[in-house]
Amino acid sequence: MAQTILYDFRSSICSQMARLALEEKGVAYTRREIDIMIANEQFERWYVDLNPKSVVPTLELNGEIVTDTIRIVTRIDELDGPDLSGNDTTQNWLLDIMSLHYGVLMYSNRGKSGEIAPQIVARGKYLEKLAEMRPDLTEMIEKRLEGNQRFQKLLRDPKGIAQHYDATQSLIDRMASSVAQTTFIAGDAYSLADCFATAALARFTIHNLSGSWAGSALETYYCAMKARPSFVAAEVIDTGTEQDL
Repeated sequence: MAQTILYDFRSSICSQMARLALEEKGVAYTRREIDIMIANEQFERWYVDLNPKSVVPTLELNGEIVTDTIRIVTRIDELDGPDLSGNDTTQNWLLDIMSLHYGVLMYSNRGKSGEIAPQIVARGKYLEKLAEMRPDLTEMIEKRLEGNQRFQKLLRDPKGIAQHYDATQSLIDRMASSVAQTTFIAGDAYSLADCFATAALARFTIHNLSGSWAGSALETYYCAMKARPSFVAAEVIDTGTEQDL
């Protein structure tokens, strides 16, 4: 019997993108949540064997393991169901939406004045301890530590943070321009680009950026995406605060 398993975390934006693709494609699947925040299950040996980068989501299709969000949704679209390929701009939209540093939006305002987000500092210290305890994961942990140190440096750089917010607003403006001309992000049919755009707009809403598209075609578009059955089925999150993610 065919078996599809999605290893994910409920509030992970990439996991929401993958779930939207599965729901819109009509693929029956089982979720196995990987607690990437408290239990740090992504660093368990069995999961690192599945996903060497120790991130979510990971897709398992009858034993075939697929990692990387864009590769995952592209593989999903190869399965039976509605065509989600969109037009010739789809892949560019996927890349552009994924290129944003969503962690900057989440953590740039979560430290006290003059400090950076304590969650990021704590994650760095955890990785240092993990490196001592798990020599079998040295290569992966070193890469994650390097990423954590770069992130801490970025969170100390107001100019760098501002650049990321500018990039976010630029993407929002481009989305608004696109849906002012077509029904969906990449043409007149729902596509993988809409899976990514919906999850991104949901995250922007949590970060109080929805006012930047109020009254525009993008507001109409997002309301339409929220009305689709996939929005609830995929458990897309656009309420609460950063503290809830």
